[in-house]
Formats: sequence, structure tokens, C-alpha cells
Amino acid sequence: MTKVYGFVAEFNPFHNGHKLFIDKIKQEYHPDVLIAVMSGNFVQRGDFAVLDKWRRAQIAIDNGVDLVVELPFAYAVEPAQYFAQGSMKLLQLLGVNELVFGTEQKLDFDNLAQKIIRSRTDFQQDYRLSSAENLTQYYQTLGIDIAKLPNQLLGINYVIQLIEQGYPIHVNTIQRDSSQFSATEIRQRRAQKSSFTELVPSATEKAFDEQKIVTWDDYFPYLKFQILSHSEAELHSNYQMVEGLEYKLKKEVKQSHNFMELVERVKSKRYTMARIRRLMVYTLLNVKESEINGVYNNPYLRILGFSDRGKKYLNRLKKSDVDLITRVGKKEQKQLNLEVRADEIRQLITEEEQNFGKIPYMKGVN
Repeated sequence: MTKVYGFVAEFNPFHNGHKLFIDKIKQEYHPDVLIAVMSGNFVQRGDFAVLDKWRRAQIAIDNGVDLVVELPFAYAVEPAQYFAQGSMKLLQLLGVNELVFGTEQKLDFDNLAQKIIRSRTDFQQDYRLSSAENLTQYYQTLGIDIAKLPNQLLGINYVIQLIEQGYPIHVNTIQRDSSQFSATEIRQRRAQKSSFTELVPSATEKAFDEQKIVTWDDYFPYLKFQILSHSEAELHSNYQMVEGLEYKLKKEVKQSHNFMELVERVKSKRYTMARIRRLMVYTLLNVKESEINGVYNNPYLRILGFSDRGKKYLNRLKKSDVDLITRVGKKEQKQLNLEVRADEIRQLITEEEQNFGKIPYMKGVN
């Protein structure tokens, strides 16, 4: 049986820790093919990826991944539970039989996942605390530290999804030291114009020099326009806009001078900064719940890059009923409507095409 290993990543940006992770998978497990499901041009915490999806896919392929498939916007910009639900669905469609993820501590993830599934009905929300504090305390009672060790949160949600959906995927973990390599530190150093050469492969450093790096500061005027030009009822129809947040947005945006100031004004104990940032993405793109549900109900596999080994595996997948997308035409544009819209927002600043005329990166070919 072919050993098809898969993992989920943002590569925001790809750094030496990612390279070490890939090398360890190959050394410890010897996969026949290694697949990465990677977030597109927006990432989970409600932000723009620092480098576009095509360049990040290329760097991953050149550093040992055999196939990179895009994690759609509808899955990528979601809290851990739904991020995991979407990514595990794609791995299942890709025929992955071995999941691997990094963790700061060796834990019995299967046992913990089973315990969480059984104890969900016992969870009681304490409204004196923020939702993040409630969740952190809840996981701590189960022996999981999601505050200091965030990879544990995603890992446990991956395993919960595999159990609940009945996917025949075995779980493997790689020990990692998050203090040694940090994508957050690299982004911060880049913003401060400090050197980060020792933390990334040369291809990542080169990509930073060649691409326009976008931030929320570039898009705050567009976000402000969306909020002010739409009525409260129209804003309320956006995905995740609940409990009068549209009124709060209307009020606070008039007094905010930049994106972070707006987020600070809107966030509360009930609504964390990460949730508000994601809500701002949905507002910027005018995302509707029906569009998100449409992707969950009709998943697809958008191919961003592959090696020769990945190409051979794709030829096997083509013989199945899996919907593979390698280029965008009229048919695909309709199917990828939300993705195309998200990418076009990025293009407003970068002016770099993200869909039409783009083909997957093929190692050694383009």
C-alpha cells in the first residue's frame, strides 16, 4: 500500500523550521508521497499571507514537498474546529492515509480527542471570562495547554475530525521546538526592517525582496468604505456578523484611524481579537454564509505545485472521481467564486494575477 503522508500548513512564511519538519517526516516515516494542504492568500488569524500562495507553494516544493493543494478561503479563515474540518476533508479526498503534524509535547492525541468528544456536553461557559479564557481553561482540565503551545489546539481538532468523520487516516506527530523558529518573529523582523536571514531559506528571503508585502494598513480604507457604505442590515448579512456587531462597527470605524485601532475598539471579552480580525476579512470581502456553506458542501482540490513524484500521484487521482483544478476558466471561476474574489482583493495592491493564466509550479519545468 502506498504511504501517502499529508500535513496542513500556512507557510507564512516558509522558514527553516518547516524545512526541518519536512526532513524529519522523510527520515522517520519514509513516505511514498508527501502532500501539504496550504492556506491560500488569507490565513487563519484573519490576515493576509505575507507572500502569495504561488510563491509559498514553489518554496515548499523546492524544499521537499511533493504536492501542494490550496486550503480554500472558506476553511482557512476559520477557528480551529472548522479549519480542521476543512483541511481533514481535503486530506481524505487526496487519499492521504497518514496525517502528520508538529507538537511541542508528546501527547496521546487519540485518547484526548475521545475524552473531549465525550465531555462536550459538560462544558459550561463562564461569561465572566472571555471565550478564549474559557476555552483555555477547559482544555487545561484535560491536560492540554493551548495558550503557550498553540499547535496542540490544531492537533487535537485534527484528530477529533478524523474520529467524528470516520476517515481512515492514521495520526503521527513530530516533536518541534516553536521557540527556535517563529513565523511571527520573521514577520515582525521584516516589518521592522531587521535581518531574519538565519531563520529562512534563501528562496524565502528572495521572495520578500521581489514581492509586494501587503498588510491590513493597505486595506483599511477599503474596509472603512465597506462598513460605511452598507446599511446595518446589509452588514448583518455578512458571515459571522452576530448580536449587533454591525452597529458597533458602524460606530467605531468613524473614530478609528487604522485597522488595529478598529479591532481594539470592537473586541471584547466575548469576541477575541482573532475572531474580530476574521470578521473584518469577511466584511472586506462581503462574504455570505451561503458562500461558505457552498464550499463545505462542494469541496475541491486546487493544485498549486508538484514535484515529479507529486505529478505521478496526481495521475492516479485523476482516475478517481476527485475534482482536481489546475487552471481557472469560466467553469472554474464560478466554482472558485469566493477564492477568486479574495485573490482579487490582494491584487488591488500587488497587481499580481492570482488565478487566470496561472498554472501549478512544476519543479524543474517552470
